[in-house]
Amino acid sequence: MIAALVLAAAVAATDTLVVGTLVDPVSLDPHQATDLVAAAIVSNVCETLVRWRPDGSRPEPALATTWATRDGRHWTFTLREGVRFHDGAVLDADAVVANLEAIARVRGLAGRAERVGRAVVAITLDEPNAALLATLSQPFFSLVSPRELARPDAHRAVGTGPFRLAAARPGLVQLQANPTYWGGAPRVARVVFQRAPDAATLADRLLSGEIDVSAALGEPELVRLRARQDIVLEARTGLNIAFVSLNNERPALADRRVRRALAHAIDRSALVAEALGGQGEPARNPLPPSLWGYETRTRELTLDRALARRLLREAGRPQGFDTTLLVVDAPRPYNPAPARVAARVVADLAEVGIRARVRAAPTWAEFLDRATRGDYDLAIMGWQADTTDPNDFLSALLARDAIGKTNRSRYDSPAMDGLLQSGRRTADLRERTSIYAAAQALFQRDMPWVPLYHVSVPLAYRRPLRGLAVGPTGNARFDKVWKTP
Repeated sequence: MIAALVLAAAVAATDTLVVGTLVDPVSLDPHQATDLVAAAIVSNVCETLVRWRPDGSRPEPALATTWATRDGRHWTFTLREGVRFHDGAVLDADAVVANLEAIARVRGLAGRAERVGRAVVAITLDEPNAALLATLSQPFFSLVSPRELARPDAHRAVGTGPFRLAAARPGLVQLQANPTYWGGAPRVARVVFQRAPDAATLADRLLSGEIDVSAALGEPELVRLRARQDIVLEARTGLNIAFVSLNNERPALADRRVRRALAHAIDRSALVAEALGGQGEPARNPLPPSLWGYETRTRELTLDRALARRLLREAGRPQGFDTTLLVVDAPRPYNPAPARVAARVVADLAEVGIRARVRAAPTWAEFLDRATRGDYDLAIMGWQADTTDPNDFLSALLARDAIGKTNRSRYDSPAMDGLLQSGRRTADLRERTSIYAAAQALFQRDMPWVPLYHVSVPLAYRRPLRGLAVGPTGNARFDKVWKTP
């Protein structure tokens, strides 16, 4: 009760911004985290060498003020002077090298970094990578204090950003303004990430003023909010996709004819209408249509249950098969209604003889752990772009070296890896677009996982909020936000 009263008092203050969520971050170590809530927190605490302009057009300086490359393989970055981490450690070349080495161990950055001068770092990649700047702009490539990196236990977000991590416990993460931030002190003193038990409660808290902003609301809640003059609703076509992840190492799912059968068994249009209230569009490619490189000439994944049954017969499974569907009741921006989506998928698969039994994970963290380890058959999953470059979306979900990390379908294709490598080796935009078109065509032939839909991501906030800026990948920076009385 005392904690609730303290929180309520903080919420009432105009110098505190409260963000409503439905899940806790899985990790507050930027290099280990993969989830959207962690990205939202990390984006305001830690910073990257470069970041993308709000309109998504090009990179701009962050902790590096300039950069150069002569061949896409050898890069040089000059660091911003006078920047310190929240624990007092200096941002210098040694700190950057230590971070890039840590990132390489976790995320597989293929190359090496070395100190050239006190504020100059050279990165030599194993091969040219035209997407390097986009990759380095991801929240999960943020720089952490070298003192934090030296700790033997789990690392936390100790960065250089406009806010510092003040407290973190289940249900609540609090950030405190960094008054010495190199970009200028934030206009609010605190940012609080507060978890609600469900979307209905989240909407209630937004209406009562207990929270200020949220991107975790589903269609039933948005219907309630649309009639309110004190609430602003913004919807944008998200750089996202929801999909049925297929564990390609399971015997039945190792056959691409079976995987393609699943793709033609699902009624995507009905799914968008019933589970999303029409706030989305059916998917056919592994890229969202608003991302450059999206191939418009691939085939629609039409509902064709006769074809699905024929493919199952050809694969030697005329009676279908039994399987399981891993689900967690934790709404995400790309999946605001997990239970409804799962029920629809199960019913559709049953029409072609695929008998899926739901396995419910108790928490988002356990769901993610099972999926990452490959402890599942089918799973309702999704992805939100971390950058505006197709390489990062495709490599995260389809590359062999991402198996056991973000390639949770465990898809292993030398042909796909070759295309992704080719897409990184050239800086020519037309050539890269052609390569990614071929990658999407290969995806449709192999169908390592089943695209469902791209959802329009709603953002709801109270009218007293001003200065809210959301980046091209959906992450919001809060250092320029303020609240009117």
